[in-house]
Amino acid sequence: MSNDSTADDWHPELAAADDDEWPARGDRRRRMLRGVVFVALAAMVLPIVLSLYGVAYNAAARSCVAVARAFDAGSTGAHVAFDLFGPGGPGWLCYAESPHDSRLVANLGVIPGPPRFIDGPGRDI
Repeated sequence: MSNDSTADDWHPELAAADDDEWPARGDRRRRMLRGVVFVALAAMVLPIVLSLYGVAYNAAARSCVAVARAFDAGSTGAHVAFDLFGPGGPGWLCYAESPHDSRLVANLGVIPGPPRFIDGPGRDI
């Protein structure tokens, strides 16, 4: 036996193909993998978004009560609502409630904080 390479020693399954660098995957498997990745990302991001919304809502509600008491003496309460296209731009809108209607008092912004009054209660000295 000679050590010469002959045509009988060539195995096409062991030869690397030029166009087969990645394993072949079907469309079904690719769609399923994309769905799993989407669900995993949503599961990571959704708790953060819900937590930020809850914190912003509570801060806006507390600020709104203070603003409504300071600027609308006849108000019996206050409530907030988030609006993307409200007056003053996107943000938490503060409404002072009276027995017959509710009136817009202030736009607290996207990230509300404690109210800072220029004149009146809580004035910075």
